[in-house]
Amino acid sequence: MNEMTASDMLRDPLIRQMLRADRISLASFATLLDTASRRQARRAGESVPPQPAAPQARSSEALSSV
Repeated sequence: MNEMTASDMLRDPLIRQMLRADRISLASFATLLDTASRRQARRAGESVPPQPAAPQARSSEALSSV
């Protein structure tokens, strides 16, 4: 089974539906994924280039349109 990338998770309809039900914004979820990824990379000793917190998600993007 293939693992989902952060980008896959941000586009997944089921995940978006769960976020909407829990009233979590797409931008907040993208930030959470980015933060977790950076922490994991630091623990593994990898170099992580700086990136915006939510490169694929617009902060004003509404989940209700899905």
